[in-house]
Amino acid sequence: MLVASGKADIPGLTELLPDTVLAHLHAHPPCSGDIPTIALSLDGPPGGLLDSGCSVVRRAAGRLRGLAEAWRTAGGFIARRGRAVTELASPPAGSLLSSQLSEGFEHEDSFEVVLHAANLRGQLASDLLADVLEGFLANRPAGVSWLMRLRNVLVRPLRLRTSPLGCPVSSLLSPNRDNLFAGRHPVLDQATDPRGLHAQVLLGADDRHLRFRSCVGVRIAGDEARITLGTRVQARNLFGRFYMACIEGAHRRYVSPAMLLLAVEHAQRRLHPATDPATAIAL
Repeated sequence: MLVASGKADIPGLTELLPDTVLAHLHAHPPCSGDIPTIALSLDGPPGGLLDSGCSVVRRAAGRLRGLAEAWRTAGGFIARRGRAVTELASPPAGSLLSSQLSEGFEHEDSFEVVLHAANLRGQLASDLLADVLEGFLANRPAGVSWLMRLRNVLVRPLRLRTSPLGCPVSSLLSPNRDNLFAGRHPVLDQATDPRGLHAQVLLGADDRHLRFRSCVGVRIAGDEARITLGTRVQARNLFGRFYMACIEGAHRRYVSPAMLLLAVEHAQRRLHPATDPATAIAL
């Protein structure tokens, strides 16, 4: 009826009591104590011993939680949209890794990230590879760094090789300057395509318990650029086999994929400085 008369408004549509009843209530305000009420409680009757005890516990827990929040680092995550790391069944054709440790090895893995070549701005494969190698040094996964610190503490009494950098590319920190890629990265071997479409380097080191070789490569074909990281590990003794059995799962499922992804993100930011790191791989 209010709508038909053109007098509809929010107060008019939400008022439920007639004017005569409202006038009576204003003239004779009800006493809350005279109105029957039902109190609902999840812990005990209001004012009872259980209710009072619960209130004390909640207040104490709230203060403790507030203190804990003040010391805790803010949480959250970055959603990486777009390209992801893919595990390959074997090293790419022509990989320098294919001829390494051919006498036998206990572990092999290969991972790949695919980028759109249109976003490389004419960059050569060797230039992109140099940026990816720099990314392994400058953009390290925090979890891998923590695992390496723990690993170094455990193996130092055994006089094994230690490094702050994840095993697949730890030889990038080698002081050996005999063979440098892009004039700054120590490598065991390297190969580049004269047309600038393919570049790869071989990394690795020998330790008392094992030998490892890793190949990082960039191949530009059509409208795609494929960045790969492959690793082979050969145990030199029984302890080396035991060591690989302990770490192989973490190495395959986390260490290598995480290191490759963040290294490629670093290279993409070099190409697109204003790009949001969370979406760099989507380019």
